[in-house]
Amino acid sequence: MLVRNDLNKMKRVLNETQNIVLDTSILLCYFMDEVQDINSILEEYIFNLNSKITVYGHNLIKTELFYIACRQKGIREAENLIKKLGNIMNTISDAWLFKKAASIKCKYSIAITDCFSISLAILQDCPVFFLPEKELREDMMEKIRKEYNANIYRIEI
Repeated sequence: MLVRNDLNKMKRVLNETQNIVLDTSILLCYFMDEVQDINSILEEYIFNLNSKITVYGHNLIKTELFYIACRQKGIREAENLIKKLGNIMNTISDAWLFKKAASIKCKYSIAITDCFSISLAILQDCPVFFLPEKELREDMMEKIRKEYNANIYRIEI
């Protein structure tokens, strides 16, 4: 379950934004049918016909989703997931993101995919949501927030 403060924080941010970046882990929860409270929030605010929120992503997110789905459910399911993702996520070319992502990776020991997601959030001037990750610690996120003026949120489940 989401911590009550995180649930409220996520709803508040979603009420105030028109664009969003969702980390691979959040998209996996949604598309791989994991039972999580976060899925109902995603459906209420983002994945519905009336939503005015645009989801942005990059090819590394698609790569991670594809190989994880392929390992867990097979190639056919992975291909179906990528088709669904294409309907809801605007994929921004890595050519726009690589330099900022590399700059973040140079200073911080976090996954390159996370660096690309943060870079995309900076480019789009929008929030990026992550589930907790061992290497993406709160103190590190705070430094990145300040240094890059990034809107990074970690949602505890």
